[in-house]
Amino acid sequence: MPLFFHGCVSTHYDRSENFQFSWKIGDFKSAAIEAENLSQNGPKRDRLLYKLEEGSVKRLAGDLDGSVMALEEASAEYDRWFGVHLKTEARVSEAFSSVVGSAEWKPYKSRVYERVMMRVYQALNYLQLDEKGRARAEIFKSRQAIEDSKEIWKKELIVAQSNMKKKGVDLDQGINAEGKNLLRDERLRIRAMVPSNLPEYVNPAAIYLESLYFLRTGSQREDFDKAAFSLRQLASLFPQNKWIQDDFSDAKKGIRSPESITYVFFETGRAPVRVEKRFDLPIVFFANQARIPYLGIALPSLKTNDQFLSGLRINTNTLAQPVQTKVLADMDAIVAKEFDKDYPIELSRAISGAFVKGGLQYLATDSVRSENDTARAIVGIGIGLLAQATTKADLRAWGTLPKQIQFCKIKTPEDKKLTLRGVGATLSKEVALNPSSSTNLVWVRSVSAHTPIRVVGVLSLDP
Repeated sequence: MPLFFHGCVSTHYDRSENFQFSWKIGDFKSAAIEAENLSQNGPKRDRLLYKLEEGSVKRLAGDLDGSVMALEEASAEYDRWFGVHLKTEARVSEAFSSVVGSAEWKPYKSRVYERVMMRVYQALNYLQLDEKGRARAEIFKSRQAIEDSKEIWKKELIVAQSNMKKKGVDLDQGINAEGKNLLRDERLRIRAMVPSNLPEYVNPAAIYLESLYFLRTGSQREDFDKAAFSLRQLASLFPQNKWIQDDFSDAKKGIRSPESITYVFFETGRAPVRVEKRFDLPIVFFANQARIPYLGIALPSLKTNDQFLSGLRINTNTLAQPVQTKVLADMDAIVAKEFDKDYPIELSRAISGAFVKGGLQYLATDSVRSENDTARAIVGIGIGLLAQATTKADLRAWGTLPKQIQFCKIKTPEDKKLTLRGVGATLSKEVALNPSSSTNLVWVRSVSAHTPIRVVGVLSLDP
């Protein structure tokens, strides 16, 4: 029993400690080994998450074939839950009916921003392996992931609302109640992380990669139309960004600029981590017929990682002064936007679990009511400790994603050489471009301001 109990209450953070340490110090090869070990020997319920981690760190470690395989397996795990026809009613319902125990005991199914980034990394892998057809397929899948997720969310919300109604819980009234309301304050804090013009489920970096693929490899009018469709959305989000506006202008004209162009994409820092916060639900949550005056629950919250390299300066022998990258995708905001949208669903799951545990506590203590004081105390303490240990928020998330994705666009220098230097840091890197490529795409990663800049890949976007 003690071993079983220990195994049940160990967390994702406990299991991934070695992996996270290697990753944070920039030891990508060791991190890749740790991630592969977790995906093979860790809990099967977390297989999708560990495959995502394995795919991203193997890409950073230079193991493209290993990254491709890991991300393919992650995609297959996702399809087990949400196939092409989205027959998810039973799968969604079980997330609310199977509420005994910790939230982390349930299978990890990923979030929308993770599914999009999975497709982005796989597309980049295929571009680097010069498999443009397979890269094109992954680019299309990133759009489909968003459309599918809208349907999945609707199903989950309907199940959550129905489940809470049966229990006499009014989610909207409880979250938005006036007066002292920690849940409302927490949600407002998360919303403050999101700019007002960020659309739902939109990752501008994924959209820009899609548009550049069709703009720079395009040979038919429909290719430029696809590029213009994506760039129109980006142009409205970044009206002052000349690089995006120029690309949008080319796409509308249906032409590919004859100039040799280099795009540098810079992933910096680490995405927000999920941390646990505990709340006592106020009585306003419950309908008049509910018999429980308050309920204690554990919910996830977001904590940003603010130790990161703020930008990258790119210099060449033809530039009068270095060009600095600009933020394209703020992952803090993207994660927070989705977190806020899912908040009622997360809350309903936590309440369902608390109801079940409360009922079990009552049944256990009631069953020994006729026993002596010692027996009642032992049962009461035991069931209380179990309830406390299993009242945990789900803190799992794809931890190797960046805080921001930045970019810049420059004319390719004649000597095909770039110098990359971190803003406010002495870190620098020399990059040799493909001598025969007209359109270069350089992908760069920095985990923190104190770890080396890593050039992940130098790709060609030529037809």
